[in-house]
Amino acid sequence: MPTPRARTWAPPIAVAAAGAAVPAALSAASLLPWPDAVLLTAVWAVAVGVAVLLAAVRRALHRLGALARLGALEQGLARVEAELPVLREQTRALGDRLEDAHRDGVDRVTGHVTAQGRRDYAQAAAWQELRDFVRPGPFMPALRDWAASPDVLCLLVDRIRRHTPALVVECGSGASSVWLGYALRRVGTGRLVALEHDERYAALSRDLVAAHGLDDIVEVRTAPLKDWAPEDGGTAQPWYDLDALADLADIDLVFVDGPPARTAPEARYPAGPVLLPRCAPGAAVLLDDTIRAAERRTSDRWLAAHPDFERTVEATEKGTHVLTRR
Repeated sequence: MPTPRARTWAPPIAVAAAGAAVPAALSAASLLPWPDAVLLTAVWAVAVGVAVLLAAVRRALHRLGALARLGALEQGLARVEAELPVLREQTRALGDRLEDAHRDGVDRVTGHVTAQGRRDYAQAAAWQELRDFVRPGPFMPALRDWAASPDVLCLLVDRIRRHTPALVVECGSGASSVWLGYALRRVGTGRLVALEHDERYAALSRDLVAAHGLDDIVEVRTAPLKDWAPEDGGTAQPWYDLDALADLADIDLVFVDGPPARTAPEARYPAGPVLLPRCAPGAAVLLDDTIRAAERRTSDRWLAAHPDFERTVEATEKGTHVLTRR
């Protein structure tokens, strides 16, 4: 087997020999003078040599390029090897973060499900307590969501049971109006006046009250929202039309669950200045939805303006503040 060097030089030598043979043959056949044959052979040899030299240069350049690329590759590999510890550390840290995030996510979901289960159980227990005491009719309106939750209704019904109020005022109407009407019937005294700003919803509440045969105890009054301004000249805001409660006095129990929060930044604040002065001695005011900052600010303002009241914070589903006269 020929060596690599022989494979490299054999083709040019063969080409040079073949090229020299042609002038020699022409001279032997007396077709070309021998001086011309010698000159032609020399020119051919020079051409072949130049071609071989160019090929050698090209090969050398190719090898130099390959060596340069190999050097760059080696440098790149060296950089990668130098960065491998950092990459390993970053990969490990990323894996730890992903594992922590997964664990935290599982813990949050588990915690939420557990807390929601406890809330649902507490509401179911409160609902059963309500039914056991109130003894309502069948097909009672649903509670929670937009309606009051069973736990806050338990507070109201327990207050009705212990104090047998003559007059209960509710800001808002709906399912709670029916449950409170049954509670008043159960204790055998008192009436409920529910203020509702939406005429259509007021009609639905009246129909619901009538369907349960409570229209002799529960009165749903339409009280559209009108501008109310505090006596100190503060900013006016929408609240129930005062004409709808002009005859209300000596109120024993107030349940503030309206107007909707979207009607004003502290939509329920006017209930304090308007209704607290109308309350009887020993009255109580329950403010729902105090998990919201606006309702907590409202409660604080009521206490500041009426120091004769004290506050109890109840841990109900939506948060409840209970204000009673000292």
